[in-house]
Amino acid sequence: MCGRYSHDMTWSEIHELAGLAFPVPSTDPQPNYNTAPTQDIPVVLCDQEHVWGEYARWEFIPSWYRYDLSEKRIATINARAEDILGRKFYKGAVKSHRCLIPMTCFYEWHRPTDKPKQPYAIGVSGETGFDASMAAGIWSKWQGTVKAVEKEFYTVAMLTREAGDQMVRIHNREPAILIPDEYQAWLFSPIDNVLPQVCQPFPSQLLAAWPVSTDINSVRNHGSQLIDPVDNRLF
Repeated sequence: MCGRYSHDMTWSEIHELAGLAFPVPSTDPQPNYNTAPTQDIPVVLCDQEHVWGEYARWEFIPSWYRYDLSEKRIATINARAEDILGRKFYKGAVKSHRCLIPMTCFYEWHRPTDKPKQPYAIGVSGETGFDASMAAGIWSKWQGTVKAVEKEFYTVAMLTREAGDQMVRIHNREPAILIPDEYQAWLFSPIDNVLPQVCQPFPSQLLAAWPVSTDINSVRNHGSQLIDPVDNRLF
């Protein structure tokens, strides 16, 4: 499960990374180095015909969901790539409503024997830190009530998959980070063609991970210092 991640790109930088031109909101995303579930996040949406940038709630709600959102009891921030086609909540969206989720890194917690949990920042290795990346996601546009108040907004879930041979040292799952050649394939290709590749772990030699401060535990903290290492790189 991926329950926290960071993003710090402008829409112009997202355009460049995606290799696509598309309409975007008038305001750039605010950097958030401790993005948490139910927060609004920048995403690149596709409906198999059009592509556009938008802000969406990180908690997938299918368009057909008609209960008050306050009654929802299952976590839908992540969707398992391996069985997504068999899940009622997700199978409609994954066929025609896919998205790219820009990220700088993601966080996972590991508990060594007889020690407190240690948070790690993990991402695509760059010359001086992490390189910007994109994770595969699905989206919906939901309309309904939250505590009896009418709402309408975009929602997303991030795909996850089994961890690679380095990442598994921290956690057995990883976000479905894509290599650049896979971005447009994920958005446009038939799902049966692209899903097997998305289920493959990210190349371990391209990842970096290091321990970070436990300040990441609180969603009130969201500054860039949260991704600074507090010890040597794990890989």
